[in-house]
Amino acid sequence: MCALILLLAAPTIILASDLFVEQAPIADEAVETRNAALSEMLLRVLVRVSGNSNIVSQPATAELLEAAPTLVQQYRYRRVGEPPRRYLWARFDRAAVERMMRERNLPVWVQRPQVLVWLATERAGQRRLLSLDSAPEARDAILQRAAERGLPLQLPLMDLEDQAALTPADVWSDYLEGIRAASARYPHERILTGRLTSLGGDRWRGVWTLIGPGGSEGFPSPPAALDATLRFAVDQTQNLLAARYAPMPGIGGPDGTLVRFAGVRDLPSYGTLLALLDGLEPVRSWALRLADGDDLVFEFQLRGGPENLQRALEASGRVVSEPLPRLSRDLPAPQTANGAAAVPPRFATDVEYAYRLVN
Repeated sequence: MCALILLLAAPTIILASDLFVEQAPIADEAVETRNAALSEMLLRVLVRVSGNSNIVSQPATAELLEAAPTLVQQYRYRRVGEPPRRYLWARFDRAAVERMMRERNLPVWVQRPQVLVWLATERAGQRRLLSLDSAPEARDAILQRAAERGLPLQLPLMDLEDQAALTPADVWSDYLEGIRAASARYPHERILTGRLTSLGGDRWRGVWTLIGPGGSEGFPSPPAALDATLRFAVDQTQNLLAARYAPMPGIGGPDGTLVRFAGVRDLPSYGTLLALLDGLEPVRSWALRLADGDDLVFEFQLRGGPENLQRALEASGRVVSEPLPRLSRDLPAPQTANGAAAVPPRFATDVEYAYRLVN
């Protein structure tokens, strides 16, 4: 797992050099076992370096995974825990990995915007700013997922200065001026705010806003435990940023096929949809392009024409066809919590097919 630099009296920062470090449990120290583990570890590195969790679907990725043992800069075995368990630790050669990725037209995401996270909760009608220091398991979950995805994440100190500068109402109302002012003490390029509503026990429904220099875009997280909710938010944030700064080859070009899926209401249904997409023979690669409520828009690179994708989806029995919206075939623009229109989402136009997930 990526190393994390935890600084006292400072936000948490993930270093770019850590993107190329991995470790994994291993049964023995045989060469075949080590090489298989290195391929699995390199795949996790490629996810971080590209910013795209679906990079495994790219044909060129297989070539890199086969070359994993030659791309290792150093490795060692470690024993951790009681009883001790054997782990393989490895640092991959950054220059060699990036060169091979570029040669194969795989995205290499170099300049990553730092993301500062503010959280507010609502329970029994009471709204509060959430300090993850009071929820160590949730803090570990968000930091671990940020490390896995290569998202430079910063958590505010939540000291007296922060509490004086920002109120729960600021976060809940998407008061951008107040949020930006409170964030000024921290170096950042993006701000992620989360409004988490308690559903009882450890179940939370989230509404998230990703704030950039030119505006904001939002997405929901389905009801889940706090740690799962935070991991979902990290994944979706990184997906949105990667789509903008490190698109997959061919994605966003004139030959990409955009498909809307409605009815993706929670994490199990989201997992069901991803499993369906991974099993579609006509699909060469796919990438999530937009999340708007229960609607997700994916862009597909296909083997053959889009009619093959249409037939495969309808034959799966997991989705039903829906009519496209009239006129521009656009999805409704998301709104901020105070009702103002957010920045229009990318990839919201030219949706070619629409389906509803059968739960």
